[in-house]
Amino acid sequence: MTPYEILLARHADRIYKRGQYKGDAPMDKRGKSHFRIVKGESMYVRMYNTDILVAFKNGDFDINLNGYASSSTTRMNTNHTLGIIKSGMWVCNKPVMGLNQCVVTTPHGAYLYYDGIRFNQAGELVSTPQQFEAKRIDKSESTEFTDNLKGSGFKDMYPLLYATRTPPEKGQSMPRSWKDYIQDADYADTWPEIIEFFKYDTRWSLTKGAREWHEIDNAKACWARMMAKAKQDMYNTIRTEVTRLDV
Repeated sequence: MTPYEILLARHADRIYKRGQYKGDAPMDKRGKSHFRIVKGESMYVRMYNTDILVAFKNGDFDINLNGYASSSTTRMNTNHTLGIIKSGMWVCNKPVMGLNQCVVTTPHGAYLYYDGIRFNQAGELVSTPQQFEAKRIDKSESTEFTDNLKGSGFKDMYPLLYATRTPPEKGQSMPRSWKDYIQDADYADTWPEIIEFFKYDTRWSLTKGAREWHEIDNAKACWARMMAKAKQDMYNTIRTEVTRLDV
């Protein structure tokens, strides 16, 4: 049976005989009247005022989350519908190339979701695929930053500063311009406190019944965290040539 025929049969079997939604049918439980099958020239699966799936007589169907792709409830109801029509597909948000992107996973690969994306009965993409995005670092800005760390002496001093920095006596503070400071030798007096901020954190001590300072990990991991934090604003979002992912 095609998705259209499955929804048509489900509609006929579950149709509301009276009430506000007379002529429609529940897609899930009868009490969930906001999630219905509506019969027309095509078969519509409607969530509130949005037709999240439209099944056509030729076997094709559209998915349309109407801008609510980030809504877990909308995705859950869409995936419930995709299961009912036996598509072997689902919609989810997943990390792809450094970005959280909404993806439609099919038996033939995963595609970037967009409103109105269309598939045939076999789960093959019928509409034009869109290109995935990717998070890429600005190489020139990153290189300049790395060179400045060498020029200021911070990179060479880091192992010694990390090894000799002890837990703070009170709270921690982080200069707002810390990223600029580690690139300038004139601010070398701030470096120990900057490293302290990344080196230590507090956790609850069962023996002392209070929070106490602890070393988070080690010098190598601390450097990696510091560099990731420093470079987090150096990334750009670009459009790639990738339109399908293997699953």
